[in-house]
Amino acid sequence: MSTDNLNTPFMRALAAGIAANVPTLMWGGPGEIKTAFTENASKTWGRECKTIVGSTREAPDFLGVMVENNGTISYSTFNWVTELNDAAQGLLFLDEFNTAAPSTMKGMLRVVQERYVGDVKLNDSVAILAAANPVESAVDAYDLPAPMANRMMHLDWVFPEEFWLENIATDFKNVVYPQLSSLLTGDAVTRRANVAGAVTAYHKHNKGQLKPGVPTTDGQVDPVKAGKAWASPRSWSNVIAVLSQLEAHDEEAALLVLKGLVGNHAIAFIEWLKKADLHDPAEVIDNPSMVDWKNERPDRLFALVHGVAALGLSKPELWEKAALALTACAENGKADVATPSAAKLMNFRPAKAVMPLAFRDAFAPLFSKTMHTVSAAV
Repeated sequence: MSTDNLNTPFMRALAAGIAANVPTLMWGGPGEIKTAFTENASKTWGRECKTIVGSTREAPDFLGVMVENNGTISYSTFNWVTELNDAAQGLLFLDEFNTAAPSTMKGMLRVVQERYVGDVKLNDSVAILAAANPVESAVDAYDLPAPMANRMMHLDWVFPEEFWLENIATDFKNVVYPQLSSLLTGDAVTRRANVAGAVTAYHKHNKGQLKPGVPTTDGQVDPVKAGKAWASPRSWSNVIAVLSQLEAHDEEAALLVLKGLVGNHAIAFIEWLKKADLHDPAEVIDNPSMVDWKNERPDRLFALVHGVAALGLSKPELWEKAALALTACAENGKADVATPSAAKLMNFRPAKAVMPLAFRDAFAPLFSKTMHTVSAAV
């Protein structure tokens, strides 16, 4: 059976959130199979799924309860936490998310961000997914508190109508779901170098977009806007993590990711990105001469050197190539731009990587000046 009808921008954005380990919240009307779809699809994804409904829980169900053991007080954990951590991969599914009592929601804050339940931390192999109905169609629901909303990627659930029509006659037995890996890029490390360079360059040259604050209306915090996606250093960090999982050409899914993490700042970033026409660090380290280092625009150059360094540090086999690319930047009169990235390469050189003499010579004076400045300050 084909899975093409599930290869949608929504599914790719959802898969990217799960793969990036960024807590993701699906918003959709009641009765649209969010829960059933998640619990069934998780089996194909090879993830042990544990569904927790916040409205039936209390804060201690997430914070744990104090227990004494040989005079030492600690917080207990729960079977579902142990089972998720023992699985090869897990999925914590927080259903009916915005119906949890406010006191319970406070207890869930640390679970969603720091990933602690009691004194036990969820393994990195455990992803967090949530589902919620809009306030107007849910029972005793409310707008999410701003701190919780900002921890999550918000996606509007897209009811898979063709999928439903195709499988309802067989009561959804023997359904084929797409593997998460089939929806994502095959090289998230290289992709991350591009995305991180783009995001940092955007904020370097567009001041005030990194932390504009909790959304307000007429000078007061707007609970509706604050309960969805809004920009902060945390959500921009999540942008890098999630977009790194998508193919570079997947603009539709990328738009959903950006809107789901930074809200109305998404369009401004996309428009800037199209105009910026940034270099691909992976191409540049293979051929540094393709860049006009002397005359390159500051924003393109800033993004490039950061992307080159990220690639060289993430893939040890590319460290020397990254060093030579930064050397070309320095030798063409832009050593000041490349120095922070060169310093990172120098400080975290892989054991087997050979430092090119040209790299050492190009940055030696600046490194020496930096060391002298630090010593003088001390």
